Amino acid sequence: MDRVLLIIDDIQYAGHLESTLRKVGFDVETITNEFHMPEKLLSFNPDYIIVKGLGIRVTTEAVGKKLKESTKFLGKVILVFPQDRKTSNPEELIKLRMDVLLFEPISALRLANSLLSLTQLDKDTIFDRLMRLALTDPQFRAAESELLQGSGSTIESEIKLVTGRTQGGVETDLSLKEDDILNFISPGAEVQKTTDKAPDLGLSTEYKQAIQNELSALDSELSLRIETYNNAIKTIDQDLKSGHKKRQTRSVNVKLFNEIPEDSRLALDEERKKFAQALVKKSK
Repeated sequence: MDRVLLIIDDIQYAGHLESTLRKVGFDVETITNEFHMPEKLLSFNPDYIIVKGLGIRVTTEAVGKKLKESTKFLGKVILVFPQDRKTSNPEELIKLRMDVLLFEPISALRLANSLLSLTQLDKDTIFDRLMRLALTDPQFRAAESELLQGSGSTIESEIKLVTGRTQGGVETDLSLKEDDILNFISPGAEVQKTTDKAPDLGLSTEYKQAIQNELSALDSELSLRIETYNNAIKTIDQDLKSGHKKRQTRSVNVKLFNEIPEDSRLALDEERKKFAQALVKKSK
């Protein structure tokens, strides 16, 4: 069972989402204060984190930055931002840890369906449970309607949206669109439609070209490194999996040392003395 940690400052929304995810097959825990996150990461060890907040206790952007800097959490992250969120610099997105970016208002139905794109569980089964909740559970439908009140959406429109973007129980397209990026940067701005171009994140042409050149250089060096490594290990007359025993290693090292010229040995001894003296000073 996949573990999901909810970091949400809205207690009503968090309770409804937690109940929904539990009913469809997830193990869920909720915190309403981001300062409890490090402790919960250790004790609960979640596979996924969903963040939604714009208050003193939880801020989506702040949590995204903390997760970006964390090396202990290796799971997936869903960030939910308010519709009117603005940022002066589009490169701020790079500083956030996120696998899915969503905007309010968003129902628990749609958020749970977005989680399906990340999980390795039986997606068809989970999606069937989710749709049964949406279609037949009066308590779920009432909670969803209350959350969507005033947003222009209804539980029925959310169901149509989810089923329309879903094929075989799996949401088919959750990638960031140009509209999403522009809306995050400057809500309400018009998007110039393109057919073959990737979303423009505000990066300069020189910067993109530098990255492309670096990737090309690394790609060309890879085969050379592999070939060099293969040539190097051809001359090794031992089992690389087991290695030398301690006595054999000592014998090999002595043999290699004896092959070094006398003047080079003296220089090597001096370097060893300097190294040993530096270690002693450091330990003091």
